[in-house]
Amino acid sequence: MVGWAAALVISAGLLALPLVVLAATSAVNIQNSAFAPATTTIRVGDTVAWTNRDAFSHTSTSDTGAWDTGVIRAGGSGSFVFTVAGTFAYHCAIHAFMHGTIVVQAVATPQPTAPPPTPIRTAPSTLAPTPQPTPAPTEAPTPEATSVPPSATPSPTSVPSETASPAASAAAAQVTPAPNASGGVTPTVIGAAVLAVLALGAIAFFLTRRS
Repeated sequence: MVGWAAALVISAGLLALPLVVLAATSAVNIQNSAFAPATTTIRVGDTVAWTNRDAFSHTSTSDTGAWDTGVIRAGGSGSFVFTVAGTFAYHCAIHAFMHGTIVVQAVATPQPTAPPPTPIRTAPSTLAPTPQPTPAPTEAPTPEATSVPPSATPSPTSVPSETASPAASAAAAQVTPAPNASGGVTPTVIGAAVLAVLALGAIAFFLTRRS
């Protein structure tokens, strides 16, 4: 608030500066029953001062009644401050043939420079980043169960026990070794006899070599 108030005061000062610093006073002499110069150019805020150099009285009176200095005696003066731009004609109210013109020019007012705005510090945003939506997995179509038509093959019927008995007897007959046709002497017995003969021969050969 203090900064804005200071800026307002400075702006008002800048606006009033042309009227205070640049204000000037322009002199118009009333001499030989005439205004000299007849046309005076000034700026808004300037003052025009009329000085009577004649031996008799005069006035400076606006044609539109904007101002009237009243009677200005010999050696006296009168003045008026012009605050509006424009062209103003005037005359002497005592001597109607005396005329003059004041041209008031507008003053270009500099634009006030506003102070730069105070930067506002903002805290960094603490909002978490918005997660990207994860696309839902596409479910594979479940194959429809294919119904298996009932088999037309008739279930096997149970075989009577009388039929299975001969098959079992045949299997038992295949497992049981058949008796040897050589009179009951098995190959094992024959092998043992051969080994005994070989052993006896080896003993006899050994004893013969020692003698």
